[in-house]
Amino acid sequence: MYQTLEKNEPIPKYIEIADILQSEIEEGRYKVGDKIPSEAQLCRRFHDNRYTIRQALDLLVNTGIVRSHQGKGHFVCEKPLDIRYTITSSMRFSKIMRQVGCVPEAKVLRKEIMSPPDHIRQTLDLEEDTQVYRLDILRYADGTPLTLNVTWLPADLFPDLLSRLESLVSLYSILEDEYGVFPVRMRSNVQAIYPNAIEASYLQIPPNQNLLHIESVMRDNYGRLVEYTSAKYRGDLCSVSIDF
Repeated sequence: MYQTLEKNEPIPKYIEIADILQSEIEEGRYKVGDKIPSEAQLCRRFHDNRYTIRQALDLLVNTGIVRSHQGKGHFVCEKPLDIRYTITSSMRFSKIMRQVGCVPEAKVLRKEIMSPPDHIRQTLDLEEDTQVYRLDILRYADGTPLTLNVTWLPADLFPDLLSRLESLVSLYSILEDEYGVFPVRMRSNVQAIYPNAIEASYLQIPPNQNLLHIESVMRDNYGRLVEYTSAKYRGDLCSVSIDF
């Protein structure tokens, strides 16, 4: 069962600590290569136990903000990624990642066929009884989680799509190669937002880290509305421009 978390749920203490340390790094209190305070020092500062402090440090390590040296402590890293991401009429995540020298990966978190919510039905101009695929996909660049996508596709246009997602790298490659459908972007809306708890967990970021939320609607080569995607990009690792 796919779970969602309410935005007003309390933030775990280790995430609060990680957020404070990340803010201090970003403000220049600790520079690249600097050693941050030890676990014992952080325990005293935050009045918490070593387990909580280690969770906070592990989050910073997983996010690529600090690195751990056995027996020496934790040190500030350079940013793992600094991607200039350009939205075009026919962009592919995997193609753009390769163009900037990164290895793209994808993990399907949720896949199902269902009746669409009203706003999806209206956006894709679907008949009342039309079903859709919902695909929740976490995308990586060089092993770092970069974007969380929720994609909706009319199910009647892509029979048996769910069985073709086992080794997903590029969804558009499947649509093009298996169904002869070439999506072209109609429009995109871009907004800065904060993640909810589960989004922050998947993207390995603190909850007040900005995301770039890009909502896009796509037509295919036959003029049909074939896709609506809500994509949330890590604002600390990439900047986005639009060119179509």
